[in-house]
Amino acid sequence: MEHKTSDGFVIEVTSAYEKQDGPGYASELFSNIFEEVAGSDFVPYEELTRDLVVGWVKDALGPTAVTEIEIRVNQLAETKKQDIEDPSVESGTPWT
Repeated sequence: MEHKTSDGFVIEVTSAYEKQDGPGYASELFSNIFEEVAGSDFVPYEELTRDLVVGWVKDALGPTAVTEIEIRVNQLAETKKQDIEDPSVESGTPWT
């Protein structure tokens, strides 16, 4: 997270959605930029929690984008797992 040193306002959050499925791993990175808006819901930097910031990111992305990211990354992790466990292409030679 990047934040202003003057008041702790969070300017940008770089996040990743990750999925580990046995040997299959996938992730997607994204960045959210937040505009400073004065309001009573301001949370001091020192009081931020992971859950609160993840909630901001999900709200900024919107439920449709969150679902699409989860589906895309989960499918990629599953595909990678299948490719590792049952490869369709191998390298090498039949002789030693």
